[in-house]
Amino acid sequence: MTNYKINMGRGFKATTLLLVMSACILLSGCAGKAQTGTQGNAPAPGKGSAATNQNNTGGQPEQQKKAVSETEGLPSGVKVQKVLKDISLKNNYHKKVELLTDGGKRITITDPNGGLVLLNLEYEGTILEVSGRKVTVQLDHGGQQTMTIPDNMTIEDDDNLGLNKGVEIEWTVDADGNIQNVELDD
Repeated sequence: MTNYKINMGRGFKATTLLLVMSACILLSGCAGKAQTGTQGNAPAPGKGSAATNQNNTGGQPEQQKKAVSETEGLPSGVKVQKVLKDISLKNNYHKKVELLTDGGKRITITDPNGGLVLLNLEYEGTILEVSGRKVTVQLDHGGQQTMTIPDNMTIEDDDNLGLNKGVEIEWTVDADGNIQNVELDD
């Protein structure tokens, strides 16, 4: 059996850290603008404006739920099976984690206006078969999935496990269906 040594090392971790820091800066920038606005006209948190309440009796959380359609970012034929987590974040942002019928999870984050900030699909499971960079995985939440890891994609493999049968694998897919990262665990 071929033992692949694929290590992202500091480059991937630095990129991940940079993305997290950028998101934090973005979120804190939005909060800063909201705090420096005219506070006399600002609605109380969670209340919305009078116009918003006339059009939407449920307030802002209802607006946010409508921002992402049931099929947005999902592969053809895949549907939301159930909501795993639906929480409010800092600065009126909203996070929703949904279990999908193909065994993955859809993670969405929306801003206070209901606009989409992040949409990712996450999958995790155990490798069943490997043929080069084509991998068949038994997903933790049911079903199997076969994917081809792009040649230019670096696989995070801190324990040097390689793409081998029985190794746990996690990957994230963006709204366009592109694999964003792959990680191997023991």
